[in-house]
Amino acid sequence: AGAAVGAWAAGMIGSDVVNSRVKPFVDSIDKGELLLMVDVPKDDVETITKMVTKLHPEVHHEQIDPTIPAFP
Repeated sequence: AGAAVGAWAAGMIGSDVVNSRVKPFVDSIDKGELLLMVDVPKDDVETITKMVTKLHPEVHHEQIDPTIPAFP
């Protein structure tokens, strides 16, 4: 039970810290806009972008990050 409470508490504390990748979008999020971050293989970016645009033409595609290994 103690481990579960600790994990929950850490999650609550961490949820208030702004992720560096989210930081540029905080103002838009505060205005009620939604942020969708998708992690897909580089070769699938164009396909996924087209699918999202087809379903939600109002979407504004902001940026595509370069491929960065999770654990350099």
